[in-house]
Amino acid sequence: MMNHVIKLLLRMLTSCLVLLTVAVVSYWVLGLISPQQTLHMDLGQYLGRLLEGDFGRSQFYHEPNLHVILQKLPATFELVLVASILVALLVLPLGFYTAIVPQHKLARGVMAFSLLGISVPVFLTGSLMVFLFAVELNWLPAFGRGQVIRLGFWDSGLLSVSGWQHIIMPAVALSLAMLPLFLRLLRAELMQVMNSNPVRFAQAMGIAPWRIWLSYGLRNAILPIITMASLQLGTTMAYTLVAESLFQWPGVGTLFMQAIVRSDGSLVAAYLILVSAMFLLFSALADLAYGLFNPYLSPWHRDQGVASKSGLKAP
Repeated sequence: MMNHVIKLLLRMLTSCLVLLTVAVVSYWVLGLISPQQTLHMDLGQYLGRLLEGDFGRSQFYHEPNLHVILQKLPATFELVLVASILVALLVLPLGFYTAIVPQHKLARGVMAFSLLGISVPVFLTGSLMVFLFAVELNWLPAFGRGQVIRLGFWDSGLLSVSGWQHIIMPAVALSLAMLPLFLRLLRAELMQVMNSNPVRFAQAMGIAPWRIWLSYGLRNAILPIITMASLQLGTTMAYTLVAESLFQWPGVGTLFMQAIVRSDGSLVAAYLILVSAMFLLFSALADLAYGLFNPYLSPWHRDQGVASKSGLKAP
């Protein structure tokens, strides 16, 4: 029990140090973009305001920075959510297929396409989609978020047909950028796991192939995917700048770019702090998710040292 408390305290201390470092950097950014705001406020006063929950006021919107960012956050969150769901729906079947029959022509074609997805930037993919589906075929709208429905403090575009029509192209553009990385990682992990001794022993016992792939293969190969997903989600949430700029999506990425252009240093500084907090949150969620697939790797397990030597997790 004491070990769990110590580890929790160390994790909290590390998170606080990260946030403190980012806060210091944000103060430097604030002085660089809007030096007049730091003339009568030193670093100690700035950190004290942050501890009180005061992230300053936007010079352009004349509203609290936290309120401005939270207004734009639902658009970015829903965009990343839909893109992540598309990636998950494609990665699992394609990852299994390319790992089971790696020498098949179709599997090789999928992997070749993944190389193309890594090489082509988001703005080029998005531009081609806009030209084809919005300009030539006139199937989908080229920009905007469409109709949004108010749910308390949350403005959702996923509850209207217009919202889904507007989110399809930017979500697909983002998913095509993330898909190759997860596909190649899942394929490599599955092939490594399926060539291990425990899996060969299960095959010799006559266990059904589908059960081996799901219970042995996916459960053990999914752990690196969770780690990558926690990093990739935080990165995507923070840097959807290209997709949001291209499709004029009213999210925090567009807000960040506009704040830089308008020299709104206070808003940029608040954005940096909130982005770092999101990274820490996704990292903590990834640690909790480990326990769902392998209890030996969960933060609350007593013998974590044994987990590193335990090998594969049996079904």
